[in-house]
Amino acid sequence: MRTLVPATLALSLSLPTLVAAQEPAATKESPARIAEVRFGDGSVVRMSILQDTLDVMTKYGKLTIPVTEIRRIEFGLHTPGKLGDEITNSIKLLGSEVYRDRDDATRGLLQAGHWACPALQKAAKSGDAEIAQRATQILKQIGDKCSPELLKLKEDDVIHTNEFTVVGRIAAPTIKAQSPHFGDVALKLSDLRAMHVRQQCNNGELVVDAAKYGCEPGQWLDTGVLVDPSMKLMVVVHGQVDLWPQTPGQYVAGPKGYNAVGKGGPYMAGSLIGRVGENGKPFLIGDRYETPVGDEGKLYLHIVPSPWNSPSVGSYHVRIHTDPLALTAQK
Repeated sequence: MRTLVPATLALSLSLPTLVAAQEPAATKESPARIAEVRFGDGSVVRMSILQDTLDVMTKYGKLTIPVTEIRRIEFGLHTPGKLGDEITNSIKLLGSEVYRDRDDATRGLLQAGHWACPALQKAAKSGDAEIAQRATQILKQIGDKCSPELLKLKEDDVIHTNEFTVVGRIAAPTIKAQSPHFGDVALKLSDLRAMHVRQQCNNGELVVDAAKYGCEPGQWLDTGVLVDPSMKLMVVVHGQVDLWPQTPGQYVAGPKGYNAVGKGGPYMAGSLIGRVGENGKPFLIGDRYETPVGDEGKLYLHIVPSPWNSPSVGSYHVRIHTDPLALTAQK
């Protein structure tokens, strides 16, 4: 077993279908993680995830992912109850020499609807011409009745972690959680569409040295602060940067920059700019930045270099804070 350190489903089921969980709530040693859970009917509920890890079966073997490293899950197609076995048996019977067996199998697959699509898609490529033909016909009939969103569902779950994305199948049929309204529950994966695990609030102070992060456009400071669209980012900046230290005090910039074009594209020399992720689009921070985050990833900072090809000196003292945005229910 390897341990990593660091969905989409539209089943119209309501919350009362949740099954009570038997496991105890999270302890102080393993704090619960707050998440917005999106159900198949489109409703969104804020819950605490009680378990510490998720086991995911991938093409490279089983991975155990700490919940604290998970940012978002897009759930694949998890058939409820014994429906998966029934679909498998019906696919086999499509090639039966007995007409009644084929007819029963066809009706069963049509009744299963979009749940049967992945199995039917494989059967449509079967070397048995009869099975392939019947599977293709059933897929067309299901497609005429189901929404395009349901037909696009994949078998795999997609788990986005702080470092990279994992594609595979979550091994357990449920996820342990707790809701203020329903208490401890076991969330059935077959009922879920997506889950967004909120990152903890980040508070920190750091210094951005112009001599290191304000000389070349490619030099960015990794703050180590993780942000995502569920957060509001607040940054307060103080300090000065001398863009021409050969004549001290003549060309001094604050966090908003000096009135001269630098090497930072549209931003003035000496400006403190940021980006989210290694390839994110730069944005001006200035002396104060306070807005919801549109992207997800680590926050990077950079000082726009001097336009006169001179190493800048000085630094900016930066205070960073993140707060979760209020949950907006989606239907």
